[in-house]
Amino acid sequence: MNEQNQTRDKPSTRRRVLRILWSITQLTILLIFMGVFFAGGAAAGYIASLVKEDPVRSYEDVSEQVFSNHLTGFAYFNDKALIGQLRAEEDRRLVKKEEVSPHLINAIIATEDRHFYEHRGVDLKAIVRASLQDILGSPVQTGGSTLTQQLIKQTILTPEVSHERKAREIFLALRIERMFSKDQILEAYMNEMYFGYSANKSNIYGVQAAAKGIFGVEAKDLNIPQSAYIAGMLQAPSRYTPFEEYNAGGLEAGTKRQKLVLNHMLENGYITEQQHKEALAYDIKANLAQPRERAYRQYPFLMMEIEDRAAKVLVDQDLANDPTKNKDDLTRQEYRELLDRKRGEILRGGYHIYTTIDKNIFEMMDAIAKNPDNFGPNRTYKARFGSEYKEVKDALEEVGATLIDNKTGAVLGFAGGRNFEISQVNHTMRPRQPGSAMKPLAAYAPAFELGVLQPGSGIDDAPIALENGVGNPPHYPANWNHKFHGLISVREALRQSYNIPAIKAYLNVGIPESLSYVEKMGITTLVTPKDNPRVNDHQAKTGVIGGLTQGLTVEEITNAYSVFPNQGSFLDAYLIERIENSDGETIFEHSIKPQTVFSEQTAYLNTDIMRTVVKSGTGAALQKLVKGKRDFAGKTGTTNDDVDSWFVGYTPEVTLGVWIGYDIPYKLPKASPARSTVVWAKFMNGLFELYPDRYPTDSKFAQPQGIVSRAVCSVSGKLPTDLCHEAGTVVTEVFNQKFVPTETCDVHIRGRIIPYDDHLYLAKPETPDDMVENKVGIKPPEPVKLPDNPEKYKFSFNTLDWDKRLPDHEDPRVDDGQVPSIPQGASLQNGKLTWTANPEVDIVGYRVYRSILGSPFEKTGVVLQPAEKSYTLSQEGVYYVTAVDVAGKESGPSQAVAHGSLLPDSELAPEGDSPAPVPDSSTPLDDLLPLDPTLPPGIGSPANNGPKTNTPTKPKTDNGNTEIPLTPPIPDN
Repeated sequence: MNEQNQTRDKPSTRRRVLRILWSITQLTILLIFMGVFFAGGAAAGYIASLVKEDPVRSYEDVSEQVFSNHLTGFAYFNDKALIGQLRAEEDRRLVKKEEVSPHLINAIIATEDRHFYEHRGVDLKAIVRASLQDILGSPVQTGGSTLTQQLIKQTILTPEVSHERKAREIFLALRIERMFSKDQILEAYMNEMYFGYSANKSNIYGVQAAAKGIFGVEAKDLNIPQSAYIAGMLQAPSRYTPFEEYNAGGLEAGTKRQKLVLNHMLENGYITEQQHKEALAYDIKANLAQPRERAYRQYPFLMMEIEDRAAKVLVDQDLANDPTKNKDDLTRQEYRELLDRKRGEILRGGYHIYTTIDKNIFEMMDAIAKNPDNFGPNRTYKARFGSEYKEVKDALEEVGATLIDNKTGAVLGFAGGRNFEISQVNHTMRPRQPGSAMKPLAAYAPAFELGVLQPGSGIDDAPIALENGVGNPPHYPANWNHKFHGLISVREALRQSYNIPAIKAYLNVGIPESLSYVEKMGITTLVTPKDNPRVNDHQAKTGVIGGLTQGLTVEEITNAYSVFPNQGSFLDAYLIERIENSDGETIFEHSIKPQTVFSEQTAYLNTDIMRTVVKSGTGAALQKLVKGKRDFAGKTGTTNDDVDSWFVGYTPEVTLGVWIGYDIPYKLPKASPARSTVVWAKFMNGLFELYPDRYPTDSKFAQPQGIVSRAVCSVSGKLPTDLCHEAGTVVTEVFNQKFVPTETCDVHIRGRIIPYDDHLYLAKPETPDDMVENKVGIKPPEPVKLPDNPEKYKFSFNTLDWDKRLPDHEDPRVDDGQVPSIPQGASLQNGKLTWTANPEVDIVGYRVYRSILGSPFEKTGVVLQPAEKSYTLSQEGVYYVTAVDVAGKESGPSQAVAHGSLLPDSELAPEGDSPAPVPDSSTPLDDLLPLDPTLPPGIGSPANNGPKTNTPTKPKTDNGNTEIPLTPPIPDN
């Protein structure tokens, strides 16, 4: 058997020897030939012909290409804990030579270029050695290219195989060796070369990224077997990637390659026999890096925002430092292009970005946003896209939320959305209509600042006609409950989130003036003709209730609200604290620059009225939802058809804004309390649980100097009169002492009021006092222009305080000059005296008289004309009724009726229908009347009490429908 094998091996050995001899012969001939050519200059000419089209590169050009790498950047939480790598296809991290393990440097030199420190860029010995290794099929292939040549191929030239590329490579290697030191070249090589894939599937460039990505250690901490494995990967990085899930068989192949590198290290004296033996026994698999969730998968909304914010702060910084450029002169497209370029620079430049984000807060908010129990079910609906409707399937009820530190403006956390894989939109940065959440910003804060209004000021929640362009009918905005409430205070208007008072305050201040304050609070989404010539938010009269072109972003409205707990100062919200370049130099650092928008007094007054919102108004549910009794304020916001739901609120320390809605706008399902309010409470409770010491329950909004309390009329907002006290409208309110009212209430007046034809009128002077109501009420309202077709609206144009408003028209009934006729049909019905209404139009009411035991009749009650013709009897006796007209003339008595016991010794007569039975049937009822009955003054004689024949006259009415009737309707009791 052995003889056969020996015989079989002889031809093979013979052929190999012959091939070696022939190769040696060829090589010898080639070297001799090259020597001849070099001697004669032909070789120089040949090389020159190959590189003639290669540009002559300057030192700067070569340095830029060799030493400027695409570097991996990193982002950090506010405690400097790593968030993760910035988005890039490759992982590259620069290191200096002294930051790399000497074992790795030795392994690379021993394997790739053992004469690195001796040659001048090209190693002829290495070329010959590599050729012999290839010819002989050596298991160890050291390659013929020097480290310098490999670096050139990686950074300057393409990897094509050709004589031309090889000649250019040799030529450039010789130039680079004259330009740079050996250590500079080695350092560039270690930072540039490709090492396959990391545990997280990143492409690895450079030894630092290789050490972290393959073994999870720093390059300086690599041991001998780890260094040998990484150095061995240089020959075929993809083949030797050790992670089986990405490269089956890679670990086995890489381990074999590692052993060859260790052999070379031993041969070149870099390690001892003992070290070699220990390295061979090292378990590479057990010490591989473990894959961990990448930042862009774990924190996608955050990492996207970091990229965008970092680009923005650097672009703005560049523009601010360039006197030839002005940001305001750039179009939005030009500015976006600058941002895109800067974003690419950030992703490739090895930046270190330090943020304001608190990891615990961010993860708490993210968990709440991802929990489906906190939101409504997915919905399928049809939405309008242009001119047609399309079906939106399985839509998420989305959320956007931002939490800002009041004292610094730092964004501590945010919820960008519920599921990044479904919607990649950061919902804190997408504008949506703010609804009533706009009112404190655009209406009341500017009005307070200018002294136009104060929390206790009166404002009329009555219909208002908003002009809607030439030729168009006016627009009549409504409140959420489709009612108008009349004169109320600003505090009450905001507590109940009524629209009309906010619009009136907005227009009273003036839209441009109001929005100038809004823009000072950091709102950048308002549209002007500069942005779009067809629209202008500065002309939108309903902008104060959310009727804007684009709307507001969650972050910007939250930032604007933080002005109030920050004593009127605006601090621009920021997420990027500091940016360092790849050399560790700080190239940006945020500086806090407070800007005064409102006085401390205005800020406090807004806080105070928004306290009322959460105590007893539209946000009152928070009293139970938020844990612990806390001092906080805020405002709800809802848009038409419940498409957007907002709550923005704050404590003395932080401000939090929450928006909920669908990406494609659609009506939200009904929820009580509103989902935005519930989610706001969950975020705040989570914050308080995380940091109870930082956000104590006893924290209070401090009242600044200059705030005073005064008793005022809640209807007029002025100093109260006796009439205000009588009407019960005196309250204590807070004021900026600069704007304390000095005028007394002129809204409350006293008047003699009489009802008629479902309206109230001023009584005529001659109408008796007992026929009118001496009432303290409110002055008549100003006329309001009504639409031609008010019936098409879903609301009545009357206000709910009509019963409190006194009329300004006199009773239209005219005295006919005759004494009223005697009321007919007087009878008892179940304890009530009833009668038939008189036919005369000028009758204003009836008087009821009573007598008992023969005493004179005395007036016991009055029934006004519109009321039911009945009077409840509470005492026994004999009763009759008289009619009274507008001039005070009174009719004769009606038929008398008896109620109860009539004689002292009799039993009580049973109650029943008229006539009431009497104890002694032989005694006429007339005998029970007073012996000398005295009729009340003004009662006419029986001879003149016949029925009147005059025709009833109705008051004239205005059929033009041009203004609200000036006489309030009688309230429906």
